[in-house]
Amino acid sequence: MIPKLLRAVLALLLFTVTTATAQTYTHGSLTAVTMAMPSHDTNSCQSNCSVIYMVTKNPSFIHDTVRVYDTLSGNVVFTIANSTGVSPWNFTAYGAMLFNPVITDDQLSGGSFAVFAERPTKIFSGPDTLGTIHDVFPITVTNACVYDTISGRAYIDHNADCIYNGLDSALQGMQINSTNSLSSPGVSFNYRYQFTNTSGYYNMTIQRSWMTNYTVSLPSQNYFIYPLTSCFSGAYTFTTLPHGGVDFPLQCSDSVDVMSYSLAPPAVKVGRVFYMEPYVSNTGCLTVSGTLTFIKDPRVIYDPSLSIVPATSVSGDTLRWTYTNLTNVSSGGYWNSLLSRIHLYPDTSAHAGDTLCFHIYSDIPATDIDHSNNDMTICLPVVNAYDPNVKEVSPKGFGAPGNIPQTTTKLTYTLHFQNTGTAAAQNVQVVDTLDANVDPGTLRILGSSHRMVPEWLAPGVVRFNFDNINLPDSFANEAASHGAVSFNIKLRPSLAVGTQIKNKGYIYFDSNPAIVTNTTLNTIYGSLQTGAPFVAGPLLIYPNPAEDVLHIESEKAASIFILDMSGRIVESKEMGIGTATIDISKLATGLYIIKAIGDGNVTFAKFLKQ
Repeated sequence: MIPKLLRAVLALLLFTVTTATAQTYTHGSLTAVTMAMPSHDTNSCQSNCSVIYMVTKNPSFIHDTVRVYDTLSGNVVFTIANSTGVSPWNFTAYGAMLFNPVITDDQLSGGSFAVFAERPTKIFSGPDTLGTIHDVFPITVTNACVYDTISGRAYIDHNADCIYNGLDSALQGMQINSTNSLSSPGVSFNYRYQFTNTSGYYNMTIQRSWMTNYTVSLPSQNYFIYPLTSCFSGAYTFTTLPHGGVDFPLQCSDSVDVMSYSLAPPAVKVGRVFYMEPYVSNTGCLTVSGTLTFIKDPRVIYDPSLSIVPATSVSGDTLRWTYTNLTNVSSGGYWNSLLSRIHLYPDTSAHAGDTLCFHIYSDIPATDIDHSNNDMTICLPVVNAYDPNVKEVSPKGFGAPGNIPQTTTKLTYTLHFQNTGTAAAQNVQVVDTLDANVDPGTLRILGSSHRMVPEWLAPGVVRFNFDNINLPDSFANEAASHGAVSFNIKLRPSLAVGTQIKNKGYIYFDSNPAIVTNTTLNTIYGSLQTGAPFVAGPLLIYPNPAEDVLHIESEKAASIFILDMSGRIVESKEMGIGTATIDISKLATGLYIIKAIGDGNVTFAKFLKQ
């Protein structure tokens, strides 16, 4: 018999209920009748099912115990004992979970049958065993919901004609999302997704019952590698079905743009391990291969055994990685890249107040459209302590307002975080609300310390999701407790002198309240000087690139040194507060580093000699 409580619960459900045919099993003193208890919810358009056992033990004695055993999991899922000694002893037991506990109406066989499968089960009491029980229950579903389809493909629209043709490349594995708005009394919307096949094709089933409208879209993480265009606005909304040819024509440059970069902490602590992430990526559709080179400061020790992606080869202070077939055609939400993570340690000669410098560069393919982002130098101060949750901007700007010239086209932001709690952080989320004076559509991710998936929460609000990062706390592993993400973004054109650009980040460790970073500030600076200034801390350098003369403005007196890429000093000058002019006409064409020493600080910048 079905217990009164179970009958009462079933009677209250607003479901269409059909009971499957009972199956009877007998061995020794045990007899069990298996019954499926299915239900169909016409509001949510799905069926579910549970299995019960009507068990009789005859004869039965006091303290007889019956167990229901799930042979797949190895777990006993139900146990009952005869506490009174009644014989025959009758009771209702509950079975293990079904293979398919929920079946939506679009999965029905022939449009009217839901097929549920019971997990292989044994029922036993002493020497008597019923098993292995494994029944299949085909259930007739009445009043099933109606479905229809929407289909199309995702592809690289090489000729930007918004039509899939022989010039275009199908994208396999692209996630297509569908959100179906419903007027159902019990359900307001239905979410589904599907991945494109080898031809870039998808064919998605949409619930038509209760439908008011539905939207198909790509996850916003894809917008970071495939910007929205006139051919693709990100999503399509419809009110009718079916629809075919709903395509996602995505733009990806046929040019090659290899970029090398490295994440690094804001500073290096005296005698403490730290990590850097030399990085190379390609934002073009065509594939490239080559070598990434990282030249460390000689006062830093590299440990390959503790590095996440150790260098392919090492020669003195020079580390190299080989990479192959980097391309922008990726469904991971950001560029297909070589991302290393290397374990470094300042030796005993590095003291507080020193500066450690690192040089990162990659091979430049002949077809590379931007040579300026293949080479960078990072200089880190050596300190005793620093704020680990901090937002940085480059260029930092000139003076307290962070003055940057009107010719500045983009800013680079890096957000550093550290788990200073008492346990590992399983997930970390970094949220950034962009200033209105930058263009969200131009945001380009430069790198992250760990695997990360970005998404747009709203226009101008980006979240970087470090899911399953398992970031150790600083007490367990100080060096590994740090993380970072870096991106650049273009300023809106024609910003007026005095315009301020502010930014700060919000860091969430699991379910803890947000840690709010400092606020960076840049101000559009109306310099009377000509050229294209470069701002590096207290220095203003222009023009850049330069041909014959380089101008340097400083708020403090400083010793200026110009170094070639090998570190050799090729020019020097002492300057006071104000502007200094350096003759560079005799220098060979190429990239140079400026080192300024003044007031106990060291500042580095670089310029291109034409």
